[in-house]
Amino acid sequence: MFDLQEAYVLTKTGSKGSKTYQVMIVTPFREFALLSHLSYQENQEVALKINDFINSGQTSLLVQQNQRNYLFFFSLFTLIIMAMPTAVNYAAYFATSPVTTCTFYKSIDKVFIERKSLRGNKIIEHPLENILRFDIQEKQDKYSKIYRVVIVLKSFKEIPINPQYTDEKSIRYAISRIHSFLKL
Repeated sequence: MFDLQEAYVLTKTGSKGSKTYQVMIVTPFREFALLSHLSYQENQEVALKINDFINSGQTSLLVQQNQRNYLFFFSLFTLIIMAMPTAVNYAAYFATSPVTTCTFYKSIDKVFIERKSLRGNKIIEHPLENILRFDIQEKQDKYSKIYRVVIVLKSFKEIPINPQYTDEKSIRYAISRIHSFLKL
């Protein structure tokens, strides 16, 4: 994410009075929500960490959220209730969803894409000089198109920065920020 302005904790109250909390990150273009299954105190700590980063001279901040435990219990519950083969596939998919970190280092002229999941960790590394361009891959979802950024190398090999797809506006913004950072 680029051009962070602030982070705050959003409190949502359910119909029966239950409360959930979620860290919201504000940028000039939109707000990004982090996972909401954390306590108020845990969310407040994350928001303070992000705001301290925004107000400091630091050049990077890594905040990771892991939804595997939450999804594991949700998937296990689904498996017990439904006891169907499709529930097993559903649980396996969500329990092993990867966390991706993409870092561009001008100082050592490299890009690192790190993917962590229950199935293991994978690091993809390429020199920046091998990057030909950044493209947008699109895929038809049930009701709309979704997108992801891919790095196209000079060998024409395509490497998705993130295996998951999202909305077009977010992807175009990410590409513009990468271009701006790398001065492409």
